[in-house]
Parts: sequence; C-alpha cells; structure tokens
Amino acid sequence: MSAIPPKVRAAVHERAAGRCEGCGKAAPLELHHRKYRSRGGKHTAANIVALCGWGNHTGCHGLAHGPNPPQGWSLSSGLSDPTKEMFLHHWGLIFLED
Repeated sequence: MSAIPPKVRAAVHERAAGRCEGCGKAAPLELHHRKYRSRGGKHTAANIVALCGWGNHTGCHGLAHGPNPPQGWSLSSGLSDPTKEMFLHHWGLIFLED
C-alpha cells in the first residue's frame, strides 16, 4: 500500500480545519478513502476525507465503514468518480475537489 502524498494529506487537513468533516466535532482525525483503494480509489483530495476516530468502529470513520454510511462516505467500485459524487459534510451535501 502506498502512502498518501504529503501535498494531498495537507490539503485534506486544511479543508477540515481541525474538525471532523462528518460531524464537525474537534477531535483527532483519521483520513478515509471514500472510494477504497481496494476498489480502485486514488490518493486525491476529493477521494479522502478527515473523519473522527475509528477505534472500536465508533466515530465517523467507523460509520463510514459500516453497513449504511451517510451519502458519499463510501463509494462503490466501478465508475464512481469522487469529484462527481456528493459528500454529506457537516455543512450539508457538497462536492469535493482535487
């Protein structure tokens, strides 16, 4: 598995501004691929979001990997393009850009 490039990691953290992009809480953040790498997802700012904790499948990162993630948190394989799939951000539904 390759590492997320520092430039992409920095862009995602800047966009999040220290808050979970799912719930808006100020918490330790983990980077989540909306379209999983195993499904062909890339290391791009539109495909990666900063979510609060995964520990014990709790927090937004755990929810993103659960059976019913919020809109745009987990994209299917195939032709899904993260820049064209809306993400349910704590502000509301938005498109993420690279």
